[in-house]
Amino acid sequence: MDKDTEIIIGEIRKFVMETFPYEIYDVTLKKIGKKKVLEVFIDNPEGVTVDDCEKVSRGLSDYLDEVDLIPEAFTLEVSSPGVERVFKRQVDYERHIGKLVKFTLQSEGTDGKVRNEVFEARLKEFSPNKVIVQTDKELRELPLSSVKEAQAVFEFPKELSANKRRRK
Repeated sequence: MDKDTEIIIGEIRKFVMETFPYEIYDVTLKKIGKKKVLEVFIDNPEGVTVDDCEKVSRGLSDYLDEVDLIPEAFTLEVSSPGVERVFKRQVDYERHIGKLVKFTLQSEGTDGKVRNEVFEARLKEFSPNKVIVQTDKELRELPLSSVKEAQAVFEFPKELSANKRRRK
């Protein structure tokens, strides 16, 4: 990312966090074909609604028009990271303790080749250096440095699944 893009993203993060009651999950400014797209992902422990995205989109659009932070034409997209989000922040791990998570681990084998291991497990504990997970077979402690990616897995609530089975 070039220095100008870093400055723009920093200013957008600052504006949204100071103006709205949402967390910033991510901000990207990228070129897709010949168009620039500014993506702003907002988050909230209680969830994000379409109205929340609309409110941020309007406010941010007005702000960007006023300060002319991005000189060329662009498309603004405001959304939530979704229920099956990739974990980017410490809080993503913390909020998913007790929930099912898809992990991709990366390690170097004795032969020097990089190996990936992908599995789902229930997140039991998180610290800045490690995660403890419960797989179908065992409790595992994983150094956070070996986690290439962690992603939330959506699970239907048990009540809905039970009601669905009874109707058949």
